[in-house]
Amino acid sequence: MSNKKHFSRRNFIGHSLIGMAGTAVLSGNPLAAFAGSTAPGKKYKLGVVGCGNRSKAIIGALNQVPDIEIAALCDIVQHKMPQRAELIKKGPKPRFYEHLDDMLKQDDLEAIAVITPPYLHKEHTIAALEAGKHVFCEKPMALTVADCNEMVRAVERTKKQLQIGTQRRHSPDYKVLVDAIRNQPVGKILYSDLNDYRGDWRVPAPDEYPPGVQYWRLNQKQSGGVIYEMGAHIIDVNNWIFDSEPVSVSSIQGVNDLALRKRDSADHGGVVVRYANGAVMNYGGVVYSYGPASPDTFFCVNGTLQFGGGQLSIHYGFPPGVPGHHGAPPKPEIRPLPRGGGVVEEMAYFAEVVAGKKKAYPDGPIGRQTVQICEGAFRSSQERKEIDISELG
Repeated sequence: MSNKKHFSRRNFIGHSLIGMAGTAVLSGNPLAAFAGSTAPGKKYKLGVVGCGNRSKAIIGALNQVPDIEIAALCDIVQHKMPQRAELIKKGPKPRFYEHLDDMLKQDDLEAIAVITPPYLHKEHTIAALEAGKHVFCEKPMALTVADCNEMVRAVERTKKQLQIGTQRRHSPDYKVLVDAIRNQPVGKILYSDLNDYRGDWRVPAPDEYPPGVQYWRLNQKQSGGVIYEMGAHIIDVNNWIFDSEPVSVSSIQGVNDLALRKRDSADHGGVVVRYANGAVMNYGGVVYSYGPASPDTFFCVNGTLQFGGGQLSIHYGFPPGVPGHHGAPPKPEIRPLPRGGGVVEEMAYFAEVVAGKKKAYPDGPIGRQTVQICEGAFRSSQERKEIDISELG
């Protein structure tokens, strides 16, 4: 394997797979079961493309999903594959591939997990779909709405399933939050104040990249910066809660870079989004925070919810002078949150997708909505103006 500067993660994939045909996508409730036949006790074989740091969490989760075996690993950094293979606790030893097109020729693979840098998600996902594989694609779905649209069209052509890796949709604690906003007497959602204030912008270990291969998180065009990298998770949760289309976005972002050098990717920024239902999201992300995280706060007409620190607090109130409200509002509630980050749950759900029992969730259109906000935020920060989401396609 070459270590020259032209060597890049794009070498994962050849061009022989482009153009395979398919037809229309299944429709209906994304969480509903749909027709499909599976053999009792069948083990579905999955290939992982991208053996970087995130793959460790996915492999650890799949160790707890009995219906899926990891049968293949693919990465251009050769020594990463045996390292990740040591983490696999069940099934035969996986086969190793340096190029995705070679792995996709492995006929016994039913599914592919795309855990490569964001700028490669479209290319790797479409190749896997057109090779007849179901796909789990890590967040963000892609870096542009145009790329998301191509991925959605590939799902429509191939009839294969595409699940996006925003695991909070499957996480027990976030389900408690969404259930409270949906079913408690807090009224219409008006505004959210969300954050990712963390000090964990990871410096790669010396052996992670060959000489001449840049750490992708340092490159704005490859990673999208802090809004895509960290913000995609809570922005997706906000989309889930607001249950409305984003309309416009404004953002200011910057590069501080005290720890990592030669980088143009944003490491702090703020984003304000207006939705079609009139609600507003305010998001802030920064990777130079060393204190406790602030709770995420959701303001509703009749209540305020704060989520964080292992608990959900709900405080009720009535706007003064509003007809129909008599007596004291309900007493405040503090609910402990269940544990679990949602990664095991999302991979268990994906196993049911591969088995033909459920439709992918979150799917491409849901993943695209987050990218609309992230791409709009980046454009806003560059052009110094509010961006209309409809301009992004």
